[in-house]
Amino acid sequence: MKLILIALLGLTLTQAVFVKRSNDPSKAVFTQLEAMEEHELGRKLLDTIALQLNNKAPLGDIAKMLQQLRENLILNQQEADQKHAQDEVDCETEIYQYNRRIDFASNEITESTQEIQTLSAKVEQLTQDVENKQVQLDILNEQETQIREQRAEDAESFKRFENETENVIEAVEVIIQKLSSIQPDQEVLAALTQLNKIGASNPILALMQVASTFSAEQLNNVLNKLGEVSVQLAEALEDARTAEIQAQLDFEALVVEIASQRESLSAAREDSERQLQDNQQALDLQKKRKEDATDELNAASSGKEQKEAECDSWRTQYAEDSEHRQQEISIIRQVEEILATKLSNVKVYLQERSSA
Repeated sequence: MKLILIALLGLTLTQAVFVKRSNDPSKAVFTQLEAMEEHELGRKLLDTIALQLNNKAPLGDIAKMLQQLRENLILNQQEADQKHAQDEVDCETEIYQYNRRIDFASNEITESTQEIQTLSAKVEQLTQDVENKQVQLDILNEQETQIREQRAEDAESFKRFENETENVIEAVEVIIQKLSSIQPDQEVLAALTQLNKIGASNPILALMQVASTFSAEQLNNVLNKLGEVSVQLAEALEDARTAEIQAQLDFEALVVEIASQRESLSAAREDSERQLQDNQQALDLQKKRKEDATDELNAASSGKEQKEAECDSWRTQYAEDSEHRQQEISIIRQVEEILATKLSNVKVYLQERSSA
């Protein structure tokens, strides 16, 4: 039997065989046998059968060989069916897993895209808020600088006004004192002589010279007017001092208010900066999430595509192998049937085949 199998598997046909068809009733068998010649297995079977017949091998051995070949093919087909079924399960399972990965990655991309849009808007808003608060702080600082400079200028102006007013009041008092010492038509010369010692440009001297010509009534009027001027100057100076004190108090209150606003704005800006940092970190995480999900989607989609192509290739190969195997099983059955019922016709065909 081993020799028969080796002969069957090793034999190859070296030339095409054309058999002349007879006009007798064996024509149908010859036609079947000629059709088998078109198939590789059919040629090998006929070659093997011809060899066995020439070697006077029992017909039972040939039938057993054919049966074993047929059963092997059927077993191979069953194994192929089982493998194909398992391959289909594997394909379905792996493609299902790929689809789950694709769905999850797609959902991750959708959610992260929405989060990115929300966080981007929040980051933009907080960035603008921080910039606005910094602008407000800059404005407060500029305002403080300006009011400090203005306060310094006002204080200097007040000091100058105070000194000048005090000098004027003092001068008026001196004038009043000098004029009060004048007695009309008496001691004028002595007074003028004393004032003349101050200098020719002394305004009090000039005033004394004019006042010396006044009557007592006129001189009293002048003194009263000068007294009023002195009082008015003193009141004006006192009002200016009061105003200066109030201005200093207002300045200090404004500085305190600006400091309070600065502290509040600084705290608000720091809070916005913390929120900005948190939202920026969250935004970066969502961008990384989307990037990873995109990579996963591409990998899963590529894997699914490759798996589907592999499964399609398996299905095609399985279908081709199954069809080829069924053809071989059919040929073997035909040979078995012909040998069982038309052995004499087979012998004639093989004789004509070998002599052709």
